[in-house]
Amino acid sequence: MATKKIIWSVLLVLLFLFFLVSCALQEPTDEPVEIVNEQGNLVGEAIKYSKGVYQIKANEVTLEKEEYLESFDLQTLPKKAEVTALYLKKLNYPGNLGPFPTKSLQSYALLKEYGIVDSEEVNLQGFYLSEGPQTEITDIVQNNANLIKNGATTEEAVKNIMDWEQAVLSCSQQEAQQYQKRERTAHQIILSKCATGCTDYVLVFAALARAKGIPATITETVREKWIAEMVWNNKWNPKKEGHFFSEVYLPESKVWVVVDPTANKLTGRDDKGYYQSGPGGDKRFMLFERGLDSWDYGIKTDTEFGDMVKKRYYIELGDQP
Repeated sequence: MATKKIIWSVLLVLLFLFFLVSCALQEPTDEPVEIVNEQGNLVGEAIKYSKGVYQIKANEVTLEKEEYLESFDLQTLPKKAEVTALYLKKLNYPGNLGPFPTKSLQSYALLKEYGIVDSEEVNLQGFYLSEGPQTEITDIVQNNANLIKNGATTEEAVKNIMDWEQAVLSCSQQEAQQYQKRERTAHQIILSKCATGCTDYVLVFAALARAKGIPATITETVREKWIAEMVWNNKWNPKKEGHFFSEVYLPESKVWVVVDPTANKLTGRDDKGYYQSGPGGDKRFMLFERGLDSWDYGIKTDTEFGDMVKKRYYIELGDQP
């Protein structure tokens, strides 16, 4: 009889202890912990109970449409486009196509359609309204082009595009270091609001100009001094020197003109056919390639550019007497 009482007493104690433990599990041991997502938004809270047990209470999720396009303030622009002494000189090249070569990886059918190949007539204006792989006219490109005033003439619209770039695409050197030359599209450059140099400025310029109905080239040049020294010294200089320009067609004057969007200049070529840039136009540049964009004429990285320069000027022409 005594043994049964002892057993029942032990069972009652165990039940009482189980009850205490159960109650303890129902009381939180700490304040609730907020849970945030990668964007820093509060998505719920975690309540910790004894023995490391957590209860997660999630907030109701509200989906919002992501907006990519910002309305840039175009009222205040840093400066107006400078006009160099070469502007409107040596612009309407005789015959256009002869000294106006175009290299493109577009389909034969498209090149044939515009007379770039196998034709006695060429429609450069039509071709340079086309999209390239880096200059695709996406919604972002078109919407930003629509934000830029057209102006009374095509020339004025060109100036407005360059002014817009100077106002919107400026960034610090530290920000620019995260991007690689030639490896972005105009769409991506606009979204980043960071142009790292002449390549980016000209890519965006050409895409915006075409979106506004203005034929525009991507024209890549190499510095004459850099090439000449390599050829005559028969020594490769890996410190690349080049510059990107664009050439746009002005229907009012029926001429092609040279612009330097990086420097915010309307410029041209001198009497020897050199493109000029730098303070006072003290640097002379030779035409290297021209097309819809860098990827369109077959250069996707800066390393590929160096290899092409070597092959064209240093290896092929390096054995000078």
